[in-house]
Amino acid sequence: MKVICGKEELIKGIQIISPAPSSKNTLPVLSNFLFETKGNKIKLSSTDLEVAISCYVKGEIIKEGEITIPAKRFSDIVKELSSDNEIEIRADEANHIDIISGRSKFNLMGISKTEYPVIPESPKESSFTVKKEIFASMLKKTIFAASRDSQRYVLNGVYFIVKDSQLKMVATDGRRLAYIKTIDIIQSGIEGKAIVPTKAIGNMLRLLSSDLKSENIQVGITNNRISVEIDDVTLLSTLVEGLFPNYEQVIPKKPKLKVKLDVKNTLAAVRQMALLVDNPISSDVSSSIKFYFSPNLLRISASAAGIGSGETELEIEYKNEVAEINFDPKFIKEVLQNIDEDFLIFEFTDSLNPALMSPEKHKDYLCVVMPMRA
Repeated sequence: MKVICGKEELIKGIQIISPAPSSKNTLPVLSNFLFETKGNKIKLSSTDLEVAISCYVKGEIIKEGEITIPAKRFSDIVKELSSDNEIEIRADEANHIDIISGRSKFNLMGISKTEYPVIPESPKESSFTVKKEIFASMLKKTIFAASRDSQRYVLNGVYFIVKDSQLKMVATDGRRLAYIKTIDIIQSGIEGKAIVPTKAIGNMLRLLSSDLKSENIQVGITNNRISVEIDDVTLLSTLVEGLFPNYEQVIPKKPKLKVKLDVKNTLAAVRQMALLVDNPISSDVSSSIKFYFSPNLLRISASAAGIGSGETELEIEYKNEVAEINFDPKFIKEVLQNIDEDFLIFEFTDSLNPALMSPEKHKDYLCVVMPMRA
């Protein structure tokens, strides 16, 4: 194999596929990425057996071929080469790799493509198109609620439901839940369900926030895999096996109390009180903040033994009876940070039942948060 390409093109491709290779894998070949010629382009691919990412970069193909290359070593070398010179990459049948640029020359030992895991094709027959901006927003507004507990593996991801030209996403860790839907998918007649792992969601968000130019992405779902395609980049991921819990029964149907809150002011108040009680280890009431509702006033307070206490007040439109409810401040902060409007609707029944929070105008996004014991 012999190819020539520019430094910036190579670095861009390496950055796209770089999260997939892992030095922690027991298979040495998984610390490499696959470098192969495809027509008049160079294809770069990497996988850790769960997530696979591939992309194409421009280059001059002098002799076709393929090889797997040590990912970190190759990346470090390319970054240090001069941008003024093109980079020539050669590989022989003994898996020796030459990297030549100007007066610099490096030799690395690669591994044959035959030892690299086969990366499957995207499921074209069950795919749909959705706007990149909408898809990224839906991921961001749900992923924070997914469980990080490895013992609850079925909750370690975002649940996708595609039906009736709608895309829904749900995530929960058993103590809070985030739900969003959109009708902005292009194809109709496509149906599918998938629990997409948090690691894959993180890689999707990274790709969607990069400078890829397409406004739309192609998403494909099968029984055991999901794919996301944008421009010349494809991400494939295995799915979490198991049945996602019935999330609909968790969403409060008719909360008794309802109040409109200013998102910015409420977030500021919660952050202030969280300074006293934020504790990732403890889950008792000393780590909670209290919402105390009285006519036209919301008092948010916190108290931590041996540390101190604090409170702040917000003017609100509230005419119901006095009520109070305790929350983990982290859960409330994450909800408020994902509401893009000026106001949210806060609904609850009492201090024991879950509260429902949603943007004032965007009725297709809601979050449920369980209270902490008083």
